Amino acid sequence: MSDNNRRDAADKAGSNLTRMSLVFLAMGGVIAFYIGTGRVQLNDPVELTASISQPNTWTETGPLALDVSVTLANNTEEPLPLEVASQCDTFRWFLTDEDQNFVQSQRGEETCVEVPVRGELEGKHTISGSYTLTLDTSRVEPGNYILFLKYWGHELREPITID
Repeated sequence: MSDNNRRDAADKAGSNLTRMSLVFLAMGGVIAFYIGTGRVQLNDPVELTASISQPNTWTETGPLALDVSVTLANNTEEPLPLEVASQCDTFRWFLTDEDQNFVQSQRGEETCVEVPVRGELEGKHTISGSYTLTLDTSRVEPGNYILFLKYWGHELREPITID
């Protein structure tokens, strides 16, 4: 192969590399533009998350509690209407084993007036709540479970381990 052919091949390779770099740079710019202007959202429009901790270790005589903090995020620009049948329905929960067999649910010890509760979560805002769940140690033993949560009508299931 002559020196001219080698130079031509190197020039073509360099030119192709430059073109590919420009294409990738342009693609990155387009993606950044759409994400930055909100035309593409990486998060769900409405997102419920939970943080769950077990402050004490399981014992047969109990008590056993879980501390649960929930956050509802409105990732849209529009207000999100919130409505539940009563204040007791703002937060609900039940627990199943790994095979989704019922173990325990929230006790109905609270007195609630059956009046709908309405609100609104502004766009790009969150609301949070903290709750203590009291578990029955005759039903719940150390092991893996699924905690089903409902907060302002939005549902979440979280795998948990009782120690």
